[in-house]
Amino acid sequence: MQDKTEQKIFKGAISVFKKKGLQATTQEVSKEAGVAEITLYRRYSTKENLFITVLKDVLEKKFHSHVLEMANKETEIFFMRIIEDRLEILSKNHKLVQMLLSESLKGSLPKEINLPEIIFMSLKKGIEYHFKLKNQSVDTDFCARQLGGIFLSYVVLPNEQPFNKLTTQEKKETVRRYAKLVLAAMEEN
Repeated sequence: MQDKTEQKIFKGAISVFKKKGLQATTQEVSKEAGVAEITLYRRYSTKENLFITVLKDVLEKKFHSHVLEMANKETEIFFMRIIEDRLEILSKNHKLVQMLLSESLKGSLPKEINLPEIIFMSLKKGIEYHFKLKNQSVDTDFCARQLGGIFLSYVVLPNEQPFNKLTTQEKKETVRRYAKLVLAAMEEN
């Protein structure tokens, strides 16, 4: 459980890192968070440690949530719920995700923050659990890569309308289309 100061730091850091990536300064973070710069140093010792701590917390909470809870559904429903959940998260956090991809392409991110790997491992774990419950043998790497590709392409090549701004019907159609693509690819594999 985070204390109030840590919550303020995380919120401020995310806001600043979204805008400036690793180029952000601790002074900017402390100002945005409303805490003294020395507080950041006492808690995290370096800007890089703060960056890693904040982003790992956000990514682990966002990308590991719900997958295992959805695993007992029928496969198409399971995929649809994962796709809907992830597209919602990615569209709501679009700037943060784009910043992470940009920093990753620059080679600026520490190894601990590997967005594609975080997405892939989260998906793979949930997919393995789902098919274990179904007592089916499936290439979970392939499934996770298919889903991960959908999510990363959605961030890199965003649609005119962000997913979280679509109508309920448009979301359902989008999710169903992607789920059917993944199921078809699995059958071909």
